[in-house]
Amino acid sequence: MLAFLLATAILGPGDVASMTANADAVIHARVLRRESAWAPGGGVIVTTVFLAPLETWKGSPATEVRVVFPGGEVGEFSQTVSGMAVFRDGEEVVVFLRKRGGGAFSLDRLALGKFSVGAPPGLPKRALRDRRGLDCTGCNASESDDFSLDELRARVLGSLRK
Repeated sequence: MLAFLLATAILGPGDVASMTANADAVIHARVLRRESAWAPGGGVIVTTVFLAPLETWKGSPATEVRVVFPGGEVGEFSQTVSGMAVFRDGEEVVVFLRKRGGGAFSLDRLALGKFSVGAPPGLPKRALRDRRGLDCTGCNASESDDFSLDELRARVLGSLRK
């Protein structure tokens, strides 16, 4: 059996300064929960991720932030969107967000807009971005996907001062 992996094409750049400039909000948060449901009219599953901000680096989101994106699981049905970030309950993240209607947000540039945060005990936290499933036109090969959390925060805040 032959399988083909298709990448989702998105427009870059994906460097932190450009992502910060394009985002309406940048937050360091914890995933509270995820809920998936059929979109009105059916045919498409939509997932809402509820985040509790730990720090707000740009913008002024509410005490609970809703991030909505296509894909997810409802009952026995599952829809996967290539290039979309995956969230886990309890996960610590940094997200670059765009405003949507109804007080919700979407990720800026799909998975480019999410960094997972974590570290082994006793080591500084790292922020890692997963580009699997993405083909970024306009991204530079030197764009980093691995920062210390402190360095990522400094880059976001530093780009706001320019």
